[in-house]
Amino acid sequence: MDISERIATLKTKLRDGVSPAMATPLIPGTHTVNTAVVPALVDFLAGKGVKGLFVGGTTGEGILLDDDQRRALHEAAVAAAGGRVAVLLHVGAQRTEAAVALAKHAAELRPDAIVAMTPTFYGMSDAALARYFQAIAAAAPDIPLFLYDIPQFAVNGVSPSLLAALARDMPSLAGLKCSRPDVQIVRQLIDALPSDRMLLAGNESAALGLLALGADGLISGLSTAIPEPFVALTRAFAEGNIDEAREWQRCINRLLGALAGARVGGIKAILNQRGIEVGPPTPTLDAVDAPLWARAAEILGIRE
Repeated sequence: MDISERIATLKTKLRDGVSPAMATPLIPGTHTVNTAVVPALVDFLAGKGVKGLFVGGTTGEGILLDDDQRRALHEAAVAAAGGRVAVLLHVGAQRTEAAVALAKHAAELRPDAIVAMTPTFYGMSDAALARYFQAIAAAAPDIPLFLYDIPQFAVNGVSPSLLAALARDMPSLAGLKCSRPDVQIVRQLIDALPSDRMLLAGNESAALGLLALGADGLISGLSTAIPEPFVALTRAFAEGNIDEAREWQRCINRLLGALAGARVGGIKAILNQRGIEVGPPTPTLDAVDAPLWARAAEILGIRE
């Protein structure tokens, strides 16, 4: 199967669904992946009907882990998925050579795709970003590559003109994982992609609107802990049940409000409270003790 066929197959797998940005189980008080818990988390998500897993991204705290731990996480996730759902491994890094090394390792695991966030903090030109992404693509030419666009955190974003140029010149470019809050820019990014590539939207509060604008599917951090409404929303939208999809979007927005700003810590608290012992976030981030799953279950109970 050549790279264009791999991208087409992946698009079929991910279309009209949600791929959770998977939380990373950690040994408490450390930056060490608890690989023994990864199968339970993957089983939980696969059993809820998700289309894929985005491993080691923002919600997965990937950029806070040493590279050896990122590799261990990637290996555990691919093995646990066992082909049941698509697996997208995040290989982005501050330094190009680190991202290249992670991409080479990921390619050996034969995931469905790799994903690369832009380097952070220092502003970069489109030319510099192109060199970074091209080096990653060259390291894993047979694996579909998603660019990861989240400039509100990373400083650097993927512009529509850069996306169009890379889509033209990079055969392995599968598309874009876009978490921008600005729907107007997301629309421009969708327009910049050829029809055989894909955009996966990460803005949960506008998920339905972005699907209506042409996003092929969702990647969601909250869905790693509460996949049910995201699976239901994408399914309702795909079936043309727009009123039902609107109700699920309202439910999602209420769930986002219940997190009260405690993003990664809150998501991990919900998973722990649901019986998936992912542990706390890395020591860099705040843990949460509040009974968030009880609040979320009450919100979801309105739908049951």
